[in-house]
Amino acid sequence: MNRSDLLKWIRLDGAGLVDRFLPSGARAGLEDVILDRRHEVNADAYLMFASISALLRKDGMASCDSDREAGRIMALLHA
Repeated sequence: MNRSDLLKWIRLDGAGLVDRFLPSGARAGLEDVILDRRHEVNADAYLMFASISALLRKDGMASCDSDREAGRIMALLHA
């Protein structure tokens, strides 16, 4: 899936993407960040980032590359 298609999908059904691809430990990781209180975090953005990265890894992208691409996609969503 290319970046453009993924952006369209997220804009049309971002919640569905999160429901389908959110890694099992992502909510616990979010809770840890929130409870730590050293960082501010947008919970929806965190869950979307984790889901996009997981989708990209599922399609065969390496972990560090999927995180980088997920960050780029998140930036485009908020541009």
